[in-house]
Amino acid sequence: MYKLRTVFSLLLFATILLFPQLTKASAYWMEIHGSGKLKDPVKVQVCYGFIDDLSERHRTTGAEFQEIKNFKFFVLTADGKKSSLDLKVNGDHWEGTFTPNKEGAYRIFGMNDQQPVLLRSKNPQENVRPIDLMCGAYYIGNHSAATDPVQFMDISLQKKDNVYTIFPYRDMKPVEKGTMLRIFNPENWEKNIPVDENHQAVFKATLPGLYVIRQDWYDNTPGTFQGNSYGKIRYRNNYCLWIN
Repeated sequence: MYKLRTVFSLLLFATILLFPQLTKASAYWMEIHGSGKLKDPVKVQVCYGFIDDLSERHRTTGAEFQEIKNFKFFVLTADGKKSSLDLKVNGDHWEGTFTPNKEGAYRIFGMNDQQPVLLRSKNPQENVRPIDLMCGAYYIGNHSAATDPVQFMDISLQKKDNVYTIFPYRDMKPVEKGTMLRIFNPENWEKNIPVDENHQAVFKATLPGLYVIRQDWYDNTPGTFQGNSYGKIRYRNNYCLWIN
């Protein structure tokens, strides 16, 4: 028993040394800020950080933060026009702007498939290639609730009162019943919600601030990326909803 405890302690210590942020629920997220008025610039801020033991969210500016440069972001207008959204470093976040000139829904989405493989073991099957996606929406005046997917993994929302219906997609198709979604509220409490037989899930917003709706999916096809072998790909999509 003593040997087992010693081995476990050494493994835990090694994990913390090699991957310190894994113990703190680290992730990318996006914040969309604007006045809600036509022709007023909208700021899109992309951040990286962690949630601590007191459920407080912290931004960090290390190597993972620098990876934001490899995200490719786009804005899709209500009339279907797609344009690139260029991000630049601004302190503890990367920022891009766009200016809405028509009423409707503006969808913001991006993906980074250039992150290095997470080397978790000498056994390549234990290594993971991460691919991160993000999405969100910004509304001006009257708008239709478009729910069609715009990227490989996508999430869209419909709102009635303070209740949101979630439409998650993978490979441009509705996800199967039982797929688990993780929702972080502005106090960073986490709730797991399964997708129902209608390929939807619902939640009620009770606080102003940032909500993150997360869908993870693992592709167990091994491969090699940037010279490192891996056993699976972890796709993560974060829908970021900011409520004033």
